[in-house]
Amino acid sequence: MSLFPRDKSSRDWTECARVSASTPPLPSTSASARLGPWHWVAFLVGVTPLVVYAFSPRIGDLDLYFKTARAFLGGLTPNQDFRFEYPPYALLWFIPAAWVRSTQWEFIPLFGLQLAVMDGFIKWVLLTEGARKWGRTWRSVVPCLAYSVTSWMAALYYLKRYDLIPAALTMAALFALARRRETVAGLALSVGVVTKLYPVVLVPLALAVAWKRGTLGKLVVGLTLGVAPLLPLSAVWPWWGFASFHVDRGLQVESFGASLLWAAHHLGLAQGVVWIHAPAAYELHGAAAEGVRAVSRWLWVVGSLGMAAVGVWSVRRRAPERVEDLARLALGPLVAFIILNPVLSPQFLTWVMGAAALALLSGSRTVPVLILVAAVLSRGVFVGPSYKYGLGIPQTLLLLARNGMLFVAGYLLLRDAWRRVASDDVAPTASSERDFLPASVEAACGEPAGIGLASQRR
Repeated sequence: MSLFPRDKSSRDWTECARVSASTPPLPSTSASARLGPWHWVAFLVGVTPLVVYAFSPRIGDLDLYFKTARAFLGGLTPNQDFRFEYPPYALLWFIPAAWVRSTQWEFIPLFGLQLAVMDGFIKWVLLTEGARKWGRTWRSVVPCLAYSVTSWMAALYYLKRYDLIPAALTMAALFALARRRETVAGLALSVGVVTKLYPVVLVPLALAVAWKRGTLGKLVVGLTLGVAPLLPLSAVWPWWGFASFHVDRGLQVESFGASLLWAAHHLGLAQGVVWIHAPAAYELHGAAAEGVRAVSRWLWVVGSLGMAAVGVWSVRRRAPERVEDLARLALGPLVAFIILNPVLSPQFLTWVMGAAALALLSGSRTVPVLILVAAVLSRGVFVGPSYKYGLGIPQTLLLLARNGMLFVAGYLLLRDAWRRVASDDVAPTASSERDFLPASVEAACGEPAGIGLASQRR
């Protein structure tokens, strides 16, 4: 029996020591702002092939970007004098290269270098977050290397479509949100929405995270700043006209429903299915295709909103703080938006590649690996001339495998989000004890003697 009674502070330090002993130490974050020599080697290895590919004469959709930008620079109004099928900010990204260069062949490498800058930003974020998590160990470069290999394999659409721009803006939003820069995150997110629209499914999640942190006002300011130019723009440009183009689109051949229908066509189970070249993509037409298209649209809307709602509900107890946790949260509605969409182009995988690479930092690797492999497999669908006339059996199987991977990834993300929701009322486990210390213990740990423990909390 002690001759001196233990005061409250000593009990607090005992509690600190108990919690510290029961949990493994986390990697130090002191090196987060500094990349080592091998990080820069990985960066150069990842970026250089795409800088070279930027000078490739392959056109892709760059011809459309150039013509619309030159028409605008010539005084014509989009959706009034010519059709513009993208959200309004997309045109602003096309204009600089078209303004500097007056021919298509000069525009292609310049716009390609513009996309290569976006690619470099994403890979820099991956290396920075890897260093924050694992310092200068080999594990810190794994997300960047995985992303680099995927980007090389997918270069056909990765660097010949402008989807890399909203993907970089989405990455910037996650990066800023993880650092509690909600205004910057809101700005990046809203500019991404008015550039490609798809980041709109992430807005509810960002609002939920900011509300949980008590910084909702800052996020709303950023979101407002990003969309504010639309108000004066409406006076001179009917920018909302792009939506009518997409409402009328058919069942794209790469979509999940179309791949199943085309496989049924090969098996003789579906009659009257026609593979045609529509104005914007290859589509399946016929009575069966119209039925699949109608069902796919409802599944797409309900599935995307439902996944976003489950994600928002999972945030209500504790907002994710680490960037990899935010990335996993974002992957849910993004994957649902892609795989259930009756319009699924291969470049849509660019939207989720960065978040998938971030998710490799911790937790289960199954979902990010499925997504990155699916992005690589997309390239194989375009090998040979059969894509123009109807995929043969080998490429149909490849397309089914790609879509199956995305579907399984979406299911796993939904299951994990639902488990987080269901575990809200479960007593904290030993692993969560570190994140939710009693207030008195947390205050005690904040004093100089508790610096060792406090540095381990994230």
